[in-house]
Amino acid sequence: MNEASTLSTFAATLFALLNPLGMLPVFIGYTAGMKPNVQRWLALFVSLTVMGLMLIFLFSGKAIIDFFGITLDSFRVAGGILLLLIGIQIVTGEAGKSAGDLVVQDQASAISEAKSVYRQIVVPFAMPLLVGPGVIANLILYANEARAVRSPSFSLGLIGVTIGISALTLAILLSGRALRRLLGDVGLSIFTRVLGLLVASIGIQFVITGLSNVVVQTIAPAVLKLH
Repeated sequence: MNEASTLSTFAATLFALLNPLGMLPVFIGYTAGMKPNVQRWLALFVSLTVMGLMLIFLFSGKAIIDFFGITLDSFRVAGGILLLLIGIQIVTGEAGKSAGDLVVQDQASAISEAKSVYRQIVVPFAMPLLVGPGVIANLILYANEARAVRSPSFSLGLIGVTIGISALTLAILLSGRALRRLLGDVGLSIFTRVLGLLVASIGIQFVITGLSNVVVQTIAPAVLKLH
């Protein structure tokens, strides 16, 4: 196994599945009207959560799924339903409105404001919008490969790539104000709602894929056995 090539593939697929660039307008919608320092703290909290979740699933994702007796397909269906609801909220503007109301109510320090909004958006933004079924499956796949080859350097490389992608996610979230200045309030509102429609569509696709896999892998073989 070429470790460098495998790690570069892991980095590319992890970044593509995490898709922080695609989720940036959603983050901007959630943080509309906040002070810059509050947005920076919130971006840090979200990025640290993303890193923590990815490391957890990298180390013990298969064990967690097996312990609860669930499959990635069932997780995909549940995540898809949640993404569908999130997409509807983004399109109707309810997500950004609720976050903005919370900030108005809390006039404490920037960290306190960021913590308040973080508690509200950590689900669904950190998971499953960023750390979704695809990311989890990718982490479990490469973790299994690391256990198979028993290479400490490869395992450390996976951890390093995961931390690096999390840092890149932080940098992208911090660039949100620049994007908002570029698009303007009207352009950002339109862009965010279009993205909300895409998020809802991704959710539906997750549900369809998950249910299709369940039918093909579970229900169809059972029916064939009966015949």
